[in-house]
Amino acid sequence: MPSLLRSTTCLAGLAVMLLNTAPTTASPPDVTFLCNRMPEVSSFPQTLNWDDYGGTGDNKGSVAKARRKAAGCQSGNNCNKGRSGAGSRGARYRSCDEYPFASTSDSITPTGHQVLRCVPVSQNSAQGNALMQTYGRFKSQGYTSHSLKINFGNPGSSGVKYCLNQACRNDGYEVQDKTIKRRDEDPNFRFYNTLSGIVLGSLDEDELHSNYTRMVNSFETLRLDLDNWFELLDGVEVRMVNDVIVGEISVESLLGEDA
Repeated sequence: MPSLLRSTTCLAGLAVMLLNTAPTTASPPDVTFLCNRMPEVSSFPQTLNWDDYGGTGDNKGSVAKARRKAAGCQSGNNCNKGRSGAGSRGARYRSCDEYPFASTSDSITPTGHQVLRCVPVSQNSAQGNALMQTYGRFKSQGYTSHSLKINFGNPGSSGVKYCLNQACRNDGYEVQDKTIKRRDEDPNFRFYNTLSGIVLGSLDEDELHSNYTRMVNSFETLRLDLDNWFELLDGVEVRMVNDVIVGEISVESLLGEDA
């Protein structure tokens, strides 16, 4: 599964151009990726369409493999040990992160211009767990497909500069069509305060005073009035919280630059 966000890059910012996802009405996010836990993640806070690997429900089946291959994340990809080529980084960056996710119908675009990035395994796993929790919730409600609205949590965390509307520039490790492409784009995020105290970043409008579910940081101290619980993901207990979106704030306010 895909992975994370990068400080001076915006890998999926490129993918946003090729998806042309229609604007959505205000709604709470389906999944929130915590920037401080995923500073290399290659996904973008927009709305995708989860279809459970083309309706197969198999993340290792032929549909999943074909979608990952289209992005360059097939077996023996450039992120693997001993490999070189576009996007290869060596050392701890051995996990191939595709965008759009292979679990979404957006991963088969008309042009096939999916994006990949070599990222740390731990960060890719963190994102994968967040997605698994969300998909499990969809399935428990009887869905076989569902819109997947993505938000960022804790934008502006150390090493995740572009969460605060800096221009997206390729740092030399974002690969599309087997090459490194240059660009300079403004992501145009919106930012929201929450009852728990974290800030959300979104490309779409979030519904104020709505509830949303997210993972909890290990160092985070939650308010006593917030409903929270533990879920088992891949044999690991993960703490979840039912948070509330309070209000929209400006990037200047977030940076402490407003008068």
